[in-house]
Amino acid sequence: MKTRISADGWLDLSDRKRVRMPGSYDHKVEPAPEAEALAFLLSHSFPGHRVIVRSMTIPERTKIRMAMWADSVGERMSHIDRVWRNITEPVNPPTSDQPELVQVVRYGDQWIYPVYLDGSVTRVLPHGGIRGKTSSKELKSVERQLELQPDE
Repeated sequence: MKTRISADGWLDLSDRKRVRMPGSYDHKVEPAPEAEALAFLLSHSFPGHRVIVRSMTIPERTKIRMAMWADSVGERMSHIDRVWRNITEPVNPPTSDQPELVQVVRYGDQWIYPVYLDGSVTRVLPHGGIRGKTSSKELKSVERQLELQPDE
C-alpha cells in the first residue's frame, strides 16, 4: 500500500513519535495466512451463485488482510468481493427454495466448508464451517470438491 502526503503547508502531528513530512511512503502489508484468509472469506455471504475454482494468491490474501483491518463495512466488502469474484465462477441457480449444497471445500484435515446456494446468495452452512474429518456421505454426494493443502 502506498500513501502520499501532499505539501499543503501543514504536518501531521497526531502521532508524537512519528511526524509525517510531505512525500511518498510505502507501507508493507503482509498477506494473511491461508487458513485465516479462507475462514475470513467464507464467513461472509455473497450475492449470486458461484463456486470456488482455485485457491487465493498472495496478493489476494493481502487484500483479505486489508479487509480485516478495514474501518468501514463498505471498504471491507469491496476488498472481499474483489477476491471472491477472482477465485470463483458462476453456476446455475438452485432448482428449489431449500439451500442446495454445490461444493465442499476442504482445507487440509482441519476444516471443511460446505458451500450452499441459499436463495439469492452463496454461503457456508453451518456458519464457520465444520472442524475435523467428515466423510462425503455425511455431507451428501457432491461432484465439486476442492481440496486445499496448508502451507508448511
